[in-house]
Amino acid sequence: MPRRPPRLPPMMAEFDDDEREAVLAANRAFYRAFNERDYEAMEQLWAPTGAMVCLHPGQGPLHERSEILRSWQGILGHPESPKVRCTDEWVVGRSGLAIVVCREILANGQLMATNTFARLASGWHIVGHHSGPVPTVDRRPTAAAAVAPTRDRRKLH
Repeated sequence: MPRRPPRLPPMMAEFDDDEREAVLAANRAFYRAFNERDYEAMEQLWAPTGAMVCLHPGQGPLHERSEILRSWQGILGHPESPKVRCTDEWVVGRSGLAIVVCREILANGQLMATNTFARLASGWHIVGHHSGPVPTVDRRPTAAAAVAPTRDRRKLH
């Protein structure tokens, strides 16, 4: 009798395009809340309970939801808070958990961010944000880029 292939554990279940798009929508909502200085939207994006972490550039880690939201309240309420444009998003995920890595473009530099999302009954919610400085990448197209094949950033390999 032929053997059946082993069942994958739940965390290895397929992460399909619909899930990927839902996570990217949540990630874009995060940056929209940031740029619109919308604290209520930011508060709704963070998971209501459970383990979480937030690392702002140059700051120590925040682990409690209340301290994370206080930090966002301060950032969003500050008149000189920067506008951030999110580019180069790519997502990897498993059932119920996803990580988005993206470049954050600011007026005076660039950061890389890792945003971690957990799927709850009400949708995808942030449980982790980590942003830090990286060298600036020149965004001007080159002749080589015009003919180079594009890589599907949704895949790891």
